[in-house]
Amino acid sequence: MEEEHAVSATVEVPSKGTGHEASSSGDVMKVDVWLVALTWITFLAMTAVLYKVAWKPILKALDLRENSIRKALEEAEKARAETAAAEEKRLAMIREADAQAQKMLAAARAAADETARALEARAREEARNLVNDAKREIGAAAEKARIELRKETAELAIALAVKCISKSMDSSANRQLIQGLMREL
Repeated sequence: MEEEHAVSATVEVPSKGTGHEASSSGDVMKVDVWLVALTWITFLAMTAVLYKVAWKPILKALDLRENSIRKALEEAEKARAETAAAEEKRLAMIREADAQAQKMLAAARAAADETARALEARAREEARNLVNDAKREIGAAAEKARIELRKETAELAIALAVKCISKSMDSSANRQLIQGLMREL
């Protein structure tokens, strides 16, 4: 079976009258001047050391950091202004290029219209010339055909007349008669 162990603890409370006495309530409020002076001297010495060693470099670093931030902000503002100016210049160039493109397009359209009108006028003139040439050729051919027809008609008429009167006229009289008839026709 299990054995039970009992643990006992004892706490000793110091009693009044032993060597480890606590100071009385009046001693706690007592101020030691030497300790206060030593605290102030330590505080002032540490403040001077910190001022020389830590505060000056920290303040110097903070001033440098503040100046660098200020410069960076000024440079950023300057860069922003330059960027805005460059953007405005770019937009102006785009507008100018668009205007020039529109002018070029209008000029090209006008030139194309003028060329089309010139080609159309030249084609009409050529067609008119071809029609006139064809009419002249037709007229010349018709006149030639009329002359040829008159000649053949006259020759036929003479041939008929010769057959009819063949024995009554001589050939010189026939020629004179033919020439007269041809003039009449």
